[in-house]
Amino acid sequence: MDAPESIGIVGTGLVGAALAGLVTARLPGTRIRAVEPKGAHRAAVAARLPRVDWAHCAADLGSCEMVLLACPPGDVVPLAREILAAGDALVVDTASVKGLICARMSDAPRFVGGHPLAGGNRVGPFTAEPDALVSARFALTPHPGNAEADLERVEAVLARLGFSVVRLDPEAHDAVLARTSHLPHLLAYGFAGRLAEMETEELLAFASRSTRGIARFASANTRMWAEILEQNGGHVSAALDELILELMTLRNAFAGDGEVGPEARLAVAAEAARILNGSHEDE
Repeated sequence: MDAPESIGIVGTGLVGAALAGLVTARLPGTRIRAVEPKGAHRAAVAARLPRVDWAHCAADLGSCEMVLLACPPGDVVPLAREILAAGDALVVDTASVKGLICARMSDAPRFVGGHPLAGGNRVGPFTAEPDALVSARFALTPHPGNAEADLERVEAVLARLGFSVVRLDPEAHDAVLARTSHLPHLLAYGFAGRLAEMETEELLAFASRSTRGIARFASANTRMWAEILEQNGGHVSAALDELILELMTLRNAFAGDGEVGPEARLAVAAEAARILNGSHEDE
């Protein structure tokens, strides 16, 4: 399929700026229009990506062939409605939670739920390079009103940007992301919240690499993560309950009350971590 004549991007923070960089590099003939309310973000993107044209509001992107929404989850539905009312663009969002958004947009055939499974926990443009998204998975979460031709068009464009595209049911997406993304961040916030009770000098003097490594996932983008956890509360709560049971099993193991000892339980977790991280240091 031919490259789109124009792509709109709403929000040029971490993900939006990376997407703009990918379009610039991989679709040189495609016009890029963007909307960004923060002047500092606009300036940073304009300095590195001079091809980006700036629009006043989301409705101005209605004439684009495709619009990518890189905004907090709570803004997706009103912005998508604004764009769809202004033209015939295919609107694809990138929020990390999909069930509620896709349910609320189920009457909009030209809206396609999506989520690039990459990025990071920093705030602002170019805190992750465009290459951070290259070869990443991009989950599309269609609703029943989507036309197959539109889905194939979105998949073709995303493939040209370097993504490996997979389709998922919105609720299935939220269930798995609750365990692989949302729960880890919730734990980081909980852990960092307990560290906040310590004296600053004591914390800085005795914090280990593990302490810093876990706490860094307590992202400064608290608005976005609050909305993710609220919208995916059911699945995250279920995942948290499962983890609490696992922690209780570990506690019983090292307290001598479990059916197996602590080393056996830790070994099971270590093997999962080895597989996940591709480590073969002990082989």
